[in-house]
Amino acid sequence: MTRTDHNENTRPRETTSLHLKSFGWMLLFTAIAFALVGGGYFPAPVTFTVLLFLAFVQLILQLTTFMHLDRRSQLPILFIVSGVGFSVIIAVALWIMKG
Repeated sequence: MTRTDHNENTRPRETTSLHLKSFGWMLLFTAIAFALVGGGYFPAPVTFTVLLFLAFVQLILQLTTFMHLDRRSQLPILFIVSGVGFSVIIAVALWIMKG
């Protein structure tokens, strides 16, 4: 008898409702961001901080729901980290060249 050491997939299946819920949350966060900026309810530093928080939450939702980074695949994570790393290098180089 052959025995396989495959781990059972304990990850919940992706469903259309999961994608629609995530998309709905992202639309809500975008609407809140537009309302904050357009309404001018708070001072600029507070608005900027709230916008950064909303952007971070949307980033996590997009990476886990649509980019499937909650799986154990390392290649997409490598590409994202490489892209961020190159962006930082280019931004620092441009900042140094400007000064």
